[in-house]
Formats: sequence, C-alpha cells, structure tokens
Amino acid sequence: MLECEVKRYSAYFRGWCQAFGEHESIQGEQSGISLLFAEHQVGLVLPKPLIKPLNREVLLHERVPPLNFGARGMHVGSFHVELPSEQEQKGLSTIRDFFAAGNQFHLFLTSHLLYQSGSRIITFSDRKPLLIIYKEKGTMQVRFRSKG
Repeated sequence: MLECEVKRYSAYFRGWCQAFGEHESIQGEQSGISLLFAEHQVGLVLPKPLIKPLNREVLLHERVPPLNFGARGMHVGSFHVELPSEQEQKGLSTIRDFFAAGNQFHLFLTSHLLYQSGSRIITFSDRKPLLIIYKEKGTMQVRFRSKG
C-alpha cells in the first residue's frame, strides 16, 4: 500500500480558485468523473450529484477521513465511486504513479473553461497553490491499495 500525507487548502473567498491549465483528460463513461493529467498535477471533476455527498464526508468531520484509491474506484468515509472502465483504470494507475514520486503534495480546488460553469476540479499538485488565493487548512491521508 502507498500512503501519502497531503496538505489541504481552501480559498479565502467562496468561488475563488486558480485555473487548472493545459491537460490531458479521461472521461468516465459510467462514473461521469473526468480524470485530468498535467505535468505537475492531477485532477478529478465530479458530476454535480456526487459533490454534496463528498462534501458531507470531508467538510462535516473534525478530522478528515482518508481518501482511498483501490483497484476499481475510490472512497472517503462512506462516499464511494466505482471507476470500472479500462480507461479509468489506466487513469487510476497514472494517479498512483504521480503519488509514487514521493513529493510533498497539495490538495485544492481549481477550475477550467472546458468544464461546465461552477465545476470545481479536485486538484492534487506537487506545487503549492497561489497563496494569494488559498490558505492552508490541514492535512489529509491519501492511500492507494492494490485491490478493492
């Protein structure tokens, strides 16, 4: 199992975020989740129906539960999403490789013009976000399991 501690950030003002930038993407046929890949960051664009349940798991707890990536999907607390397609499996493998580099990682929300208005990208980066927009909020464990 690969485990990383990630620094979490939130914007000073609701709705503020930096742009994700140029990237490659994988569209989840069944899950509706888009996986984004750039040189120094990876991102997840969730469909609107998944945002509220995820927020409940991450924002309403004193201590943030770990984010677990398994062989077929991801879960945090009781929130679970399957990523069953071959493309999504390749995407999960790429995300794992990104984390396996062993750098310090940062978690924050970004946006991009290609995705519907109001969409936010859950972004993991090996570079800090713009400190004029974001403040550090704590940490979160991210785990990669080979099965499940």
